[in-house]
Amino acid sequence: MRAILEGKMMLTIANATISNGTENRTEKCHIVIEGEKIKEVLPASSKYPLEADIIDAAGLLVLPGAIDPHVHFNTPGFTEREDFETGTKSAAAGGVTTVIDMPDTSVPSVTDKKNLDTKLSAIEKMAVVDFALWGGVSGNAYRAGTWQRAMQDIRRAGVVGFKCYLISGMAEFRHLMPLDLIEVMRYARELGVLVGLHAEDRELVVSRQAQMQTSGRRDPMAYYEARKDPAEENGVRQAMAIMRETGSSVHVVHVGSAGAAAAIAEAKRDRSDVTAETCAHYLQFNFEDLIRLGSALKTAPVVKTAKDNEALWDYLKRGTLDFFASDHAPCPKKDKETGSIWTDYGGIPGTETLLPYAFSEGYSKGRISLARLVEVTSKSAAKRFGLYPRKGDIAAGSDADIVLMDEKRKWKVEGEKFESKGKVTPFEGMEFTGKVVRTMVRGQTVYEDGRGVVAKAGVGRWIRAGALF
Repeated sequence: MRAILEGKMMLTIANATISNGTENRTEKCHIVIEGEKIKEVLPASSKYPLEADIIDAAGLLVLPGAIDPHVHFNTPGFTEREDFETGTKSAAAGGVTTVIDMPDTSVPSVTDKKNLDTKLSAIEKMAVVDFALWGGVSGNAYRAGTWQRAMQDIRRAGVVGFKCYLISGMAEFRHLMPLDLIEVMRYARELGVLVGLHAEDRELVVSRQAQMQTSGRRDPMAYYEARKDPAEENGVRQAMAIMRETGSSVHVVHVGSAGAAAAIAEAKRDRSDVTAETCAHYLQFNFEDLIRLGSALKTAPVVKTAKDNEALWDYLKRGTLDFFASDHAPCPKKDKETGSIWTDYGGIPGTETLLPYAFSEGYSKGRISLARLVEVTSKSAAKRFGLYPRKGDIAAGSDADIVLMDEKRKWKVEGEKFESKGKVTPFEGMEFTGKVVRTMVRGQTVYEDGRGVVAKAGVGRWIRAGALF
């Protein structure tokens, strides 16, 4: 039990080692939590409140809770693949304390206020970690003609931005044509809201895919051939041109191409308001792995080449790519084994491996500094999506979203042990260095190594963008 002082729960994480914000430098401290907030961060030489409950973090690295800004938890809708409870449990097990759920795999899609309310009523009692939400403008909603009023309404409700596609395989959430996207992005600028964009060259992908299917190809290499670059680079360059024309703010999701990252770098040099995320699978795997693993690694965009892997790490280190996301989109094993790469479900479970991968393959292997690790897994996303400083920092006044890591511990990924409904992972059997031993959301432990998820569904809360109370 946590101690109660003056009506508020009191807790101290003593002897914590945290990043001091400069390269790999750390500092020792005591993190004092009052209620759901961090009250103060005291130097290790200071005395902490002895009357509070104590968690001794000696020998552990303490990080701000990770933020996964791109998940598909499906509730309400395709919950046989994942639901909001299992998805947020998976997040908690991986040290993710806030997720931002996408609008397109809910049924109905979050494209107006009524649909947003439907979603909230379904998920608010299911969450184990905190969550924010994306809204969306689909081709379906655009052609219905009421998209502008819908954008106003759900922006006011507190979504972080609006997801759009230049190519989509979902009947419930169709793509926008380039001229449509120009109108949407121009209106988003008027509202002062961000557009999140899945950018691939639709005409090129559709043409290539038709050629492959006509010739009878249904193997993983055929999927790569249909979606390889310049498909992604073309899509991003088109998006950057529209962004410049409209003066809008854009976030490019799941960047998996060095060419696409280069286009984003050029836009940043022009001082355009653009950010971008990448995912662990784009940093780790390439088309040779897709051939070996098959649909366990099927995603859109497709993984590219070993040179892309190396370039993306460099872009992440230098800041062209702003942060990690998982694009978490699992499914039952049977949906990965239909006999054809074209009908096998595309998407992988990723939120449980996001922080462990970034820690192991990024920080532990020297690809990024500890300070950069904190930025790309937490702080930068919090800032971009209007959640900072409530989220994304270990500082007085911030929510007590905290992860304790055993930074030397080695462990192997076993999909069958995931909290997610999705057990098929391309990371199967991979050894990581650094293990999440405790995850805390607003001062409450939601996951403990050895015990699993210890919080009940419903402890997670909806965090509205810009609502810093």
